[in-house]
Amino acid sequence: MKNGMRIVAAAAAASLAVAAFGGAAHAANKTFNVWWYEKDTAMAATWADALKELGKNHKDVTIKFQLKTWDQIQKAGNSILASNQAPDLAEWNKGNATAGTASKAGLLTDLAPYAKKYGWNSLLPSSARLYGQYTDGIMGSGKLYGVSSYGEYVSIFYNKDLFAKYNVAIPKTQDELTAALATFKKAGVIPMEMGGNGYQIVHLAYAEAVSQADQKWVNSFQLFKGAAVDPTTDKNWTFAAKQVAAWNKAGYFEPNVSGVVPDDAVAAFQQGQSAMLMGGSWLDQGMFDKVTSFKYGKFLVPGTLTVGSAGNLLVIPSKSKNKDLAAEFINMILSKKYQNELGNKGGLPLLADAAAVKNPSYAITGTEFARAVKNNALAMYPDWPVAGYYEVMLAAGTKLLSDNDTAAYLKTIGDFYNKNKG
Repeated sequence: MKNGMRIVAAAAAASLAVAAFGGAAHAANKTFNVWWYEKDTAMAATWADALKELGKNHKDVTIKFQLKTWDQIQKAGNSILASNQAPDLAEWNKGNATAGTASKAGLLTDLAPYAKKYGWNSLLPSSARLYGQYTDGIMGSGKLYGVSSYGEYVSIFYNKDLFAKYNVAIPKTQDELTAALATFKKAGVIPMEMGGNGYQIVHLAYAEAVSQADQKWVNSFQLFKGAAVDPTTDKNWTFAAKQVAAWNKAGYFEPNVSGVVPDDAVAAFQQGQSAMLMGGSWLDQGMFDKVTSFKYGKFLVPGTLTVGSAGNLLVIPSKSKNKDLAAEFINMILSKKYQNELGNKGGLPLLADAAAVKNPSYAITGTEFARAVKNNALAMYPDWPVAGYYEVMLAAGTKLLSDNDTAAYLKTIGDFYNKNKG
């Protein structure tokens, strides 16, 4: 994280090209099974193109692709990896709770030989590699089990037309954000769309917590380095719980927000039904394509840090029957050709040639991401520290939106964290 600026600034500007050491990989098996859960995203489109090229380069291999969901991997990923149904290559959730537990259980391939062969260690900055490195299941250092090829972050999408109509400026502080929410509520406009029955409440709560935090706190909470963080009593988590509850009591979210799923919240914003939306950069291209009746923009949640990181991992399961071919695909994804394509399809590439990225949506999302990276302000994601934490945080967050009981919320996320960390 100390070198976070290099993710976009140095790495994107670097002239390094992914070396094609030794030519095309040998296919050990004539069927290549690939999984990912990207759908209607720049990553999905770019990876699909790379997969087609891989097939052309290995005409004797049958490529079988399966689209999974994030929830499938979150809930049953390790069981799948341990079975005979494990794919040859897969997109995997990063963090202690997912890639960490899989690596500790011996379910993922150590990529060191491939990193040496293709030069990944010199190509990818340490601030991008750390998400794929694990020691005894703890992220941040150790063997390389996965590779990120893009960046992602959480911010607030906003309706520029509504902001202009009601003379609301982009909030620079938490107080200004609360004031903006109040202005739209008074005007009869839904201030913020937010899926209270999905990942958006998990992200919003953590966004509020890290808005008050620093990287020392992140290292303690996420990596268990330094003074222990107890969410039950921690001042940053307490601020987050009280802020979400206060906004909820004031009616700043959609009515019955605890039952709203993220997809519906996104669709409502795209239709111009609200002033703001809590969302991630994975929504960028869809937003650019579907918002046609108004102008929109993005701003970071006011505060010190931002929810975000290098993207999810491409991993090679230990039971892969085509490890060399899987590594060749990863190497293709890291090449300038596909990094530039990713940017031009609306994604946030780590290694693109900035001059080659012409997609106007990149200008909207890349500016805020670069700002967060420049300030070393990426704070990872809240559910990473312990296995099963996402489900606990989601249930607790949904309940908070139903009863505004901040003490119960803090106790739930604190007790689970304290019992399972490390």
